[in-house]
Amino acid sequence: MKNKILFLVFVVLFFMKMNHSFSQTGSVDCSQVIKSEVLKQDMNYSVYLPPSYQSSTRSYPVLYLLHGMWGDHTSWITQGEADRIATEIMNRGEVPEMIIVMPNGFIDGFYINNYDNSVKWEDFFYKEFIPQVEKKYRILNDRNYRAIAGLSMGGYGALYHAINHNDMFTVCYALSAGVIEVNQLKDGETLPAEDVEFMTKLWGPINSEGFPTNYKKYSIQEILKNSESYVAPSYYEIMTGQKYDLPAITLDCGDDDFLFNENVNLVKIMKEKNIPVEFRVRQGAHTWDYWRSGLELALIYIGECFRN
Repeated sequence: MKNKILFLVFVVLFFMKMNHSFSQTGSVDCSQVIKSEVLKQDMNYSVYLPPSYQSSTRSYPVLYLLHGMWGDHTSWITQGEADRIATEIMNRGEVPEMIIVMPNGFIDGFYINNYDNSVKWEDFFYKEFIPQVEKKYRILNDRNYRAIAGLSMGGYGALYHAINHNDMFTVCYALSAGVIEVNQLKDGETLPAEDVEFMTKLWGPINSEGFPTNYKKYSIQEILKNSESYVAPSYYEIMTGQKYDLPAITLDCGDDDFLFNENVNLVKIMKEKNIPVEFRVRQGAHTWDYWRSGLELALIYIGECFRN
């Protein structure tokens, strides 16, 4: 009887070890740097390479994953546990393996060219960052295998780039998107000094319409309300004559998130414009617990789009 029990224990341990050996681990590097001439500084980024990357020669789809306000290129790793979540879900075979690239978007830059062009992050992203990253790593240089996602400020950034550079991305997943709504100021009306400072840095001073000068140019709501802005051809379309639909878009926002109403309003605008969108509302707030669970859902959604 004792020998039989020992034999069973040995068998269980053997298969546990075998199962572990077949489960490969992805790798993450938070020390990568691009010397940017556009931004006139070194720009850090993190990269996650999937489990089979080191043992294969094939190329992979890519996800550009954007951090939130006050975060940096390491936030999705240190707080979001993106490497653990990605490895587990890829090893389960629920999503195709992909490379995940996490750029530094500054603490409050919203991933755009700011009002006075003193910080041209958008130019940096397309002229320097994507070309250099996709040359350095074995990435499929194809819109059908390129995704963008993010949380809060990064959720806004994901939406902005998916809509305004629809020739670049096939899918967008925005968590707790920071789609800030600015109300038109009436004559004599003023805003708190901190709000004025924040808006001026991004969008410029209040104009004669009662909005920050560039607000309508960069507001997702205003871009989509204005059908001319929505249907305007991108630079790529003008140069090549090839037209793309918008990427597949999902908004995911917690029912207790302080940005919930703004996300609901954006979905209403998209529905009115007949723009396909999936809206996911789950229990939760503007927290890392919510975003960690959301990342798994995002990877599944993105993986489905890559496979289709």
